[in-house]
Amino acid sequence: MKRLASLLPGLLAAVALGGCATGQRSPVTPLGRPIAASSQHALGRSASTPAPAGDPPSERGGTVPPAALAAQQSVGAALLAATPQLALERYALVYVNWRAAQLPEHEQQLARMSIGAARLVAQQTAAGGGAAAALAANHVVNSGQVIAIAPGQGGDAGEWVVVTQEHTTGAGPYAGLPPGPHVTLAEVTHEPGGWVVSRWLPIS
Repeated sequence: MKRLASLLPGLLAAVALGGCATGQRSPVTPLGRPIAASSQHALGRSASTPAPAGDPPSERGGTVPPAALAAQQSVGAALLAATPQLALERYALVYVNWRAAQLPEHEQQLARMSIGAARLVAQQTAAGGGAAAALAANHVVNSGQVIAIAPGQGGDAGEWVVVTQEHTTGAGPYAGLPPGPHVTLAEVTHEPGGWVVSRWLPIS
């Protein structure tokens, strides 16, 4: 809560730019991902947290083989951005614009555009498949745009607030949903040649 409180000025300004939420929320978050702030925050913040018991033996206890770690920290030069804001905007536009029938390929695209925790989440979502199947059955499509990107202040310098305006359409429970703003906390990393998204945590 303290961390979110220090981001509040930028967050309020960003949401104000995007207008007020309607109060009616989509049955699922974008890409079918549940909002699990505590687990995803640990992915991005705590390198010493032990990995779950279900992980491969070589990765238990918070260790990752050097080759796997290097793969998680590399991205093609063409996908690097000149500024943090541009890296976040590019990633956000891909993240919010998708068709359920193409979600696995879409997640792989997000993985190629990111490193670290953001890439790992995209890869895990692509491998899951269950949520994508449920969304595809209802012909769900999500579209949106970036309406604000604000940097964290004080102790949260280096963290960013990204606000998108999104509209989810489809059949069944997805029919007639109104558009509305969504907020994501993100981080970027400077690599040789440019900036890349390294953490992406939707909070609304």
